[in-house]
Amino acid sequence: MPATAAPSGPAAAGPGGVLGLARQHFAQGRLNDGQALLAQLLQADPGCGPAHLLQAMACVQQGQAAAALQHALQAAALGPGDAQAQLVLGRAHKLSRALPQAVAAYRRALELQPDLAEAHVSLGVALKQGGDLHGALQCYERALALKPGFAAARANLAYTRAALAERALEAGAESAPDPALIDEARQATLLDPGNAQLHFNLGLLLRHARRREEAIDSFNRALGAAPARDDYCLHLGHELVAGGLGGAAVQLYERWLQTQPPSPAVMRALAHQLTREGRAGDAVAWAERVAALEPEPRAWLQLCHSYQQCRRLPEALAAGRKAIEMSGRAWPMYSVPLMVANYLVEDAAELAALHAEAGAALAAEVPLQVPPQVPPQVPPAAAPAPGPRRLRLGYVSADFISHSVAFFMAPLLQHHERARFEVWCYHNRGWADDTTARLRGWADRWVECEHLSDDALARRIRADGIDILVDLSGHTTGARLGVFARGAAPLQLSYLGYPTVSGVQAVHHRITDHVIDPGDQPDIGSERPLVLRRSMFCYRPPGPAEAPEVAPAPPSRRGPVTFGSFNNVAKLGDRTLALWARVLHAVPGSRLLLKAAAAGDAATQRSIVDVMAAHGVPAARLQMRPRIGDRREHLALYGEVDVALDSHPYNGATTTCEALWMGVPVLTRAGRTHPSRMGASILAAAGQGGWVCHDDDRFVALAAALAADDAGRAGWRAQARTQLRRSELLDETGFVAAYELLLLQAWQARAGRRA
Repeated sequence: MPATAAPSGPAAAGPGGVLGLARQHFAQGRLNDGQALLAQLLQADPGCGPAHLLQAMACVQQGQAAAALQHALQAAALGPGDAQAQLVLGRAHKLSRALPQAVAAYRRALELQPDLAEAHVSLGVALKQGGDLHGALQCYERALALKPGFAAARANLAYTRAALAERALEAGAESAPDPALIDEARQATLLDPGNAQLHFNLGLLLRHARRREEAIDSFNRALGAAPARDDYCLHLGHELVAGGLGGAAVQLYERWLQTQPPSPAVMRALAHQLTREGRAGDAVAWAERVAALEPEPRAWLQLCHSYQQCRRLPEALAAGRKAIEMSGRAWPMYSVPLMVANYLVEDAAELAALHAEAGAALAAEVPLQVPPQVPPQVPPAAAPAPGPRRLRLGYVSADFISHSVAFFMAPLLQHHERARFEVWCYHNRGWADDTTARLRGWADRWVECEHLSDDALARRIRADGIDILVDLSGHTTGARLGVFARGAAPLQLSYLGYPTVSGVQAVHHRITDHVIDPGDQPDIGSERPLVLRRSMFCYRPPGPAEAPEVAPAPPSRRGPVTFGSFNNVAKLGDRTLALWARVLHAVPGSRLLLKAAAAGDAATQRSIVDVMAAHGVPAARLQMRPRIGDRREHLALYGEVDVALDSHPYNGATTTCEALWMGVPVLTRAGRTHPSRMGASILAAAGQGGWVCHDDDRFVALAAALAADDAGRAGWRAQARTQLRRSELLDETGFVAAYELLLLQAWQARAGRRA
C-alpha cells in the first residue's frame, strides 16, 4: 500500500494546538494572523465550535459585523449551553445594530451562568443604548458585586450615573458631571489601561464637563488602544477642531487614512477640515473620493462645501441640490447650499425662494412650540424713562471671538442702555480668545452653550426669561437655527452674521437698513424687515496695537496701480473675475492682488489664472497671497493696494471697512439682493456714496478714473481716518440708540398683536 502523507498546516497541530496558537496571536495583538489560522481550521473542521467562538470574538474586535454574527451563530448552535457563546452572540448582534437580539442573547448567557460579570456589563451597555439607564445601572452594580475590580463595570457605572444626572436636569443645565463620576471613570482606566472603551467613556465625560484638553488626551488614548476604530478617530478630531486645533485634526485624519482601510466618515471629516484650512484642491479630491465610494447625501453635501471654496460655484450648488433631494429634503442639508447661493444668485426672488424652502423643511422637522408670552409690562419705546422692568435681550452666536461679527457687535454690547436692556450672550463655540474675554465683560450674563442640544438650549433660554432673541449666525458655521425654530423667545430676530433672510418661519424680523432693503425684497412670510434709517453696520476699527498707520500715498511708491481684494475666495466667482478683468484692461499695466485663505492653494490659483487668461489677463498681472494670521500684518498689506474692488453678488463687509480704515478707496457693484447691497450701505455710511456703482460699465469707468487720480487717492489716504471717525459708520452712540429704538418698537408691536 502507498504510504499515507503526514498531515500538515493546522491539522498537524490538531484543533487544540491551533486554538492555542490563535489565542497567542490575539493576546499579542496579531488579530489578522490569528483569524487566518482559525479560517484554515474551520475549512478543515466546520463543526469546531471553539474555533467559531474565537473567530467571532476577533471579528467583533475588528468591527467585522457580518462575519462576527455568522461565526457567533454557529458557536451558539454548536454549544447551546455555553454562556460565553451567548455573550459573544450578543456582542455580534450589537455590532450589527440589532439591539433587541443582543439583549436577548445577554439574558440567555446570564441564565446559563448568573455570575458571568462580563455579561452583566454587556447587558448594561445594551440597555443604556436603548435608553434604560436605570436598568443599565443595576447591571453594572451586579457586575461589581461579582468582580469588585472590574474596570469596565466601574467606568460604565460612572458614565451612566452622569447620563442619569443629565437626564434629571433635563439636559438643560450648565452643570458639568459630578467630578466624583469623572474620578471613578479615570480609576477604571488605571485598572485596565489597555481598554479603549474605558478611555473613550472617560473622554465623553470630560467633553461634557468642558475639560477639553483632558478629553483630547482620553480620546487619543482610546484611539491608541484601538487604532482601527474610526469613531474614536472622529471624536478626537472633533475635539481638536472644537479646541481651535484644526491643523492637528487634519494631521490626525491624514495619518489615520494612511494606515487604515477607507472610512467615508473620516474622509468626509478630512475634506471638511481641509476646506476650512484653505487647502481647497486637496479638499475637493477627498470629497470626490467619498462621493464615489459612498454616494449618499452627506458625501454630496461635503462636495458642495469643498467646491464652494474652490470657486466651482455652479457645481457646488448642483451638489448641494443633489444632497437635499437624496435626503428627502432634510433640513440639515440646506445651510451649505444656501451659502453657495449667496455667492452665485443675483435674482432676489430666486434667493428668497431657496431660503423659504429651507425654512419649510425645518418647520416640518421641528414643529413650533408654543412660544413664551409677551409680559404685560414693557418699557415704552419712545419714553425717556425706563418702564417697570428691563427687557432681557439675548444674542446667539458662535462668533464671539476674533471674527467679523465681533467687530460690529462690540459697540452694541458695550453701549446697550442698561436701564432698558439686560444683555445675555449665548456663545456656541468650544473655545475662547482675548476678544471673547472683552465681549464677555460687557454682557450681563454669559452662557456657554456649545454642549447643549437645540432642545436643551431652547429650554434654557425660556428658563432665562429672554424677551428678545437675536440670531447672529444664520446659515454659517455654528448656527443654532433649530433653537429659533422651537420658539425660544416671544420676539425673535436675525441680524448681521448672515447676508440675507434665514428662511426660518419662527423668526419674526430681520434687522436691515434702507439701502439694503428699500422695500423691494420678496416677502417670504417671516423675517419681515425692521429697517434702520441708517446703515445696519457700525464698525469699530482696531486699535494702534493691531492696525499700523496708513501707508504713504501711491506717488511716493512710484509703481503701477494695484487693485486688490482680500475677500473670501468663494466670493470671487467667474462673474466677479470677468468684471475685474475689464478693469485691468481699462488700466494698462495695472495689477490685481488677491489675499484669502484659499488664495495660497495651488488648485484655486490655477482656477483664477485660467479664468483671467480666458478674459485676456496674463498671470503676470496677478498676485495671490494666503491668509495672514497676524491682524497687524494683514492690515499692513493694504499698503500695497491703491484701489479695493468689492465682490459681486456677495459684497464684502469687514474687508470693505478695513480697506477704508487703511486709507484705500473701495468700489462696490450694487445689485438686487441683500448680499449685493452691503457695500453700498457701508460706503454711504462712510460718506463715500460716490464709490457705489449700479452697473458694470460704471464700475469699470470709476475704477479707471480712481486709478488715474493720484491726488484724489492721496487725499483720501491723508484724511480717511479723520473722516471715518466723524461718519455714521463709526458713530457708536447714534447707532446703538437707533438700534435700541427699533427693538423697542418691534417689542411694542408684538405685545400689541398679542393683547
